[in-house]
Amino acid sequence: MKLLRLHIVQLLLMALVVLSATTSCYNYSGDDDLDLMDVGTAAQYINITISVRTGQYLATRGLPNGGEDGDGREKGIDTRENEVEGVTLIFYQDAANTTAGVNASADNATTTTIDYAVYYGVTRDDSHAFTHPTGHTDEVFYTTGDKELTAPLSSDNKYRLLVVANANLTGSITAGTTTLAQVRDMMLSSVYTGSGKGTDASKFVMTSADDTELTFNSYTDDKVNNRRIFNFDNIHIERLAARIDYWAKYSNGYKTSTDNTAYTTAGYEYTVKKPNGTDSEDRFVLTRITPFNLNNGDEYIVKRTNDGTNPYLHDETTANWVVDPNTSRKNSTDNYASYVSKLADVVTTFENDYTVAMSAEQSNRLTIDTYDNIVLGYAKENTLSSSGVSPLYYHATGLAFEGYYYNKGKGTGTRYVFYYFIRHQGEQDAAYQAFNNDNINTDATKALVCLSSPAMNFGIVRNNIYRISIEKITSMGGTIKIAVKEMHWRHVDNPVIYL
Repeated sequence: MKLLRLHIVQLLLMALVVLSATTSCYNYSGDDDLDLMDVGTAAQYINITISVRTGQYLATRGLPNGGEDGDGREKGIDTRENEVEGVTLIFYQDAANTTAGVNASADNATTTTIDYAVYYGVTRDDSHAFTHPTGHTDEVFYTTGDKELTAPLSSDNKYRLLVVANANLTGSITAGTTTLAQVRDMMLSSVYTGSGKGTDASKFVMTSADDTELTFNSYTDDKVNNRRIFNFDNIHIERLAARIDYWAKYSNGYKTSTDNTAYTTAGYEYTVKKPNGTDSEDRFVLTRITPFNLNNGDEYIVKRTNDGTNPYLHDETTANWVVDPNTSRKNSTDNYASYVSKLADVVTTFENDYTVAMSAEQSNRLTIDTYDNIVLGYAKENTLSSSGVSPLYYHATGLAFEGYYYNKGKGTGTRYVFYYFIRHQGEQDAAYQAFNNDNINTDATKALVCLSSPAMNFGIVRNNIYRISIEKITSMGGTIKIAVKEMHWRHVDNPVIYL
């Protein structure tokens, strides 16, 4: 019996030894496999998160004196404006391996070739919550997920990255051949899908808002699959298109003949003010708006200004203006063919393919601070020459307003059309003369040009909302005075205009 018990004990001890050895061997093998990752031969992956820069800009600057940020930024108002399906990633190094990046000198830019260009689809990433150091909170994030770099980058080098969203440019870029200079000069003829009238626009092309230098100090190692994944977070992009709105803030709201049997047309009603500022019985009804001198030419994918040292991806100032591919040619009627809905044609025939009727947009209207807002359409960049030779009549983008004036709110309304050139920077509060059909084609319009100082009084610049509202209509000796305010992503108030 003692021998049997001893034998059983020996067997149990042996089993424990074997089990311990087996477990130890398993753990050792696992650890050994995990430790086998060779960073030098590991497959390189990237995971890039981009954000559509549409957040509220918290800083304000008081009286508008020009420049990019103005008095505020506004979020994209719907998914359509913020949607990103995919991104072209363009990696390059400065030829001198410096921090000059996209603003490399002309010599360096022509000898710097693109290291790698790839297009990845992206997915919405709502897990991020990021506040930019300068104050604005980004609204929409997209991520590439973990993607393998088929042409591995050296983490010892200084790379720069340009992002182009909703456009696959890989067919136009050859690694090792295409230069940075060529990328900086690339242009697109289409910057969204759709007609651009009203809300008929989507898949907006967006490009880098900043010059991004990649740092390879944020990564995760997937030892099991021998991968090193570099993470690049919060690369900001902005739309190449601008948006033009009519905002009904100061109106009495939308009215039809049901609301007032005297009205033969429907639109936004305004109470006409007496010269002393009190309300009269007269009413003005805004019926239609036609944008004019819309740029239909190409647009640079990389934003540029006239700054001789750092022209690319920099904000404009009062002395540093945005340049489109034809800015320098805008003198007299030169390059007139680049525009659609030309002012000269609108003066002759108000209605065209870009005319927006207030009655037709009621199902598409938005609400901004409790007031109706009508998206009139989307426009490409259009900036004027700084030398004072760009007549607004031929080159400045603007709006033609049609409305009907009702004496004491009754009878047959008198039709008015007035013309307003959209201002990009409101450097003055003083009024300037608006135009009607009697004087829009006179020498008076030629005097209103983009003056050299301050720059960019008039113009359309990418990623802005130009929100136009009629602030007040006043009866003054047979004329009406209309105060117009403009509000956009880089908010600048417009001066009063007169009709």
